[in-house]
Amino acid sequence: MSHGREVIRESDGELVGYVREADGDLWSPLTVFGFPLGPDAPYEDARAAVESTGMAALAEPWQYRDADGEWYACAIQEANPDRVRVTITDLGHPDAYQSRTVERPSEALRR
Repeated sequence: MSHGREVIRESDGELVGYVREADGDLWSPLTVFGFPLGPDAPYEDARAAVESTGMAALAEPWQYRDADGEWYACAIQEANPDRVRVTITDLGHPDAYQSRTVERPSEALRR
């Protein structure tokens, strides 16, 4: 699955996110699984946003939408373009502190 142009960290070759064409001359900075990191910007600014915040954003608090349609707090453990592994950190969830693999994470995760 392609979310746009890959942004690769030069120091180790790690994929840190994507930039995708938006309206006009603007580009969207995205996480490795396609979630927006910030507002659309010129290409170089969007790329810089991915480079500076793409990996750090994964360590922030997120929410996971369970099969019941409810949102629960979670922590991202591993992120790939087509799936994300999370640990549910919401004590209101019956499976708190258990892990889940989220397919189509751009639809089932939010900050």
